[in-house]
Amino acid sequence: MHTQVYISAVLCFAASAFAGNLPSFIQPCSKSDPNLNQCIQKAIEVAGSKFAKGIPELGIAPLDPMELGTVDVENPALNLVFTDTVVTGLGDFRVNSFKINTETGKAVFDFTANVTLSANYNMDGQVLILSIKGDGQAKIIITNLNIVIKYDYETKDGHWVVTKYKDNYKMDKAQFKFTNLFGGKNKELADTTLAFINESWEIIMQDVSPKSLKKITKRNVEEIKKFFAAFPAMELMLP
Repeated sequence: MHTQVYISAVLCFAASAFAGNLPSFIQPCSKSDPNLNQCIQKAIEVAGSKFAKGIPELGIAPLDPMELGTVDVENPALNLVFTDTVVTGLGDFRVNSFKINTETGKAVFDFTANVTLSANYNMDGQVLILSIKGDGQAKIIITNLNIVIKYDYETKDGHWVVTKYKDNYKMDKAQFKFTNLFGGKNKELADTTLAFINESWEIIMQDVSPKSLKKITKRNVEEIKKFFAAFPAMELMLP
């Protein structure tokens, strides 16, 4: 309890210290701009990679690399747990579009990135028709991961507050690498199983994606919330 109070106090102090002093890489747009969506999209494109590195003074953690910790894949046929999970590549995202309605307090952020999830894994069970077991290093390389975040916001005490959000995603391809399959005792079986997994990546990702990608979206929203809490809305969007 005391730790939470201390952290809140530190964040409040940092926010007050930065108030009226937006980071140089943040270029606010005007609410009256007829091309507001395009202006914000350009601002995100300019600031994105720098924001992704984190802003320690505000308690904003890096988004690239992003530490996800443990991801437990829920499948009755397969026990698969990723630990020490780290995501890289989000800092090089591409903005597809940004749309905001300042009257209704709704916005949509659509972006794409090539990302890699690296982790330790422990796996035992069945993947489709194959029995599989192993523990070691895992890597999932996702090509053109497209995430769309729709969120509602309102202004409280002069700051934007995200009240709710939902996301959806799609990707062009996912490729898996697992070391030490079957305890490293049968290389031919391990290579055949891995090839089968990669040929069936769309089906496999139906199990892996929900937990891992939901965590990625949640972390993005959490850090944006901290940013909104640090600066008054009137500084983030001019009249």
